[in-house]
Amino acid sequence: MHPTVTEADHPRHGLPTLVALVVAGMIGSGVFTTSGYALEALGSPGPVLAAWGVGGLVALAGAISYGGLVARRPQSGGEYLYLARAVHPFAGFLAGVVSFTAGFTGPIALAALTCEQYLPVALPSWVPPRAVATLVVVVCGAAHAAVGRFATRAGTAIVAVKMLVILVLVAVGECVLAGRPPVAATVASAPSAGAFAATVTWIMFSYIGFNQAVYVAAEAVDPVRTVPRALVVGTLFTTAAYLLLNDVFLRSAPYDVLAGRADVASRAALAIAGPAFDTALRALVALATFTSVAGMMMTGPRITTCMAEDGVFPRWCAGRDGLRNSVILHTALATLLVHQATILGLLGYLGVTLSLVSALTVATLWLPAAPPRDGVESAPAPRAAAAARVAASVYIVATLGFIGLLVRHDPWQLLGTVVTFVAAGVIWLVMRSRLWSA
Repeated sequence: MHPTVTEADHPRHGLPTLVALVVAGMIGSGVFTTSGYALEALGSPGPVLAAWGVGGLVALAGAISYGGLVARRPQSGGEYLYLARAVHPFAGFLAGVVSFTAGFTGPIALAALTCEQYLPVALPSWVPPRAVATLVVVVCGAAHAAVGRFATRAGTAIVAVKMLVILVLVAVGECVLAGRPPVAATVASAPSAGAFAATVTWIMFSYIGFNQAVYVAAEAVDPVRTVPRALVVGTLFTTAAYLLLNDVFLRSAPYDVLAGRADVASRAALAIAGPAFDTALRALVALATFTSVAGMMMTGPRITTCMAEDGVFPRWCAGRDGLRNSVILHTALATLLVHQATILGLLGYLGVTLSLVSALTVATLWLPAAPPRDGVESAPAPRAAAAARVAASVYIVATLGFIGLLVRHDPWQLLGTVVTFVAAGVIWLVMRSRLWSA
């Protein structure tokens, strides 16, 4: 029998580590690339900042909801675990497939590509494209596979440095821009509801990491108390950082310089204080995306390990040794995607797919707690449970509402999500048929 990754002798993570994990999972490539496209879609800085604020409120509701889920079942496994226990094994399997692909492997590749693009130094001509992105994925994967605890502590320290640099850059930007009139052109007509919904959906990809600490709940110190606090604190801190950064970005340069540009952060830095500031910001983005890869490489493999221990994934991913194998698997697939994906091509797909599964997960708070199966269910305080259900309702309504407006505005945005769900169903049927015939 494989030893599980939740044994008592496993190292435990405290509140600082969990908050750092949430922040690292949220602050990746999205905040440094999305606002140029958002400005193009919405026409002026005001609606863009409003979209970031709305995204933060939705993410906060989601964080409170997930805290309620952890209080009910303090185990690692994330959406897979909650849906498999509360709804049906297939619902959990579907969530596991989505988390494995759209939730971790894809974003790991995209963050690594962004890290390469924003490097503050020019690479020699003999370095092939995407080589640095590949190296980032391999280094983070090897660190967690071989020296996971040290890598976690190092990641916490790096996140602290990253947040300090963000505060310094925001302070410099605000000081330089003080007294400058707004320079980004404003479109006279208000943006449509569909355009605003599409923008919020893109932006939600930058917030989706609010649930990162859930994936290592069983490895936390007093998870029923520590994990919910980490989710809320990390989400609030990140929302503030996003609003401050975007305020600086959007006031830095004219509309035609920023709109529709993936390198909006770099263009803003050049306009604010020239090449030196641009170099500093590029270093920040490279650091932010590197820690994002490291954080996702820590949390993502926990899902496949949990699935393997439930018998719906290969057994070589079960237990402590299986966790190392899961890290290697994520590393291999993310490396493959590095050479297949573009940085922003999957924003709509990732935002819709992950938000739908997340909404389905928090909806389980309204279901009766599952009968004890593995002795880890707990009874959260009535007031906390009620708050979590209210937050879940807000999160579900907001998520489905924005996705509905987005699909009405651009129905093709839903295609990738439908393909993912159908593929998961086919894989499930094939796997079950093999089990029945065995």
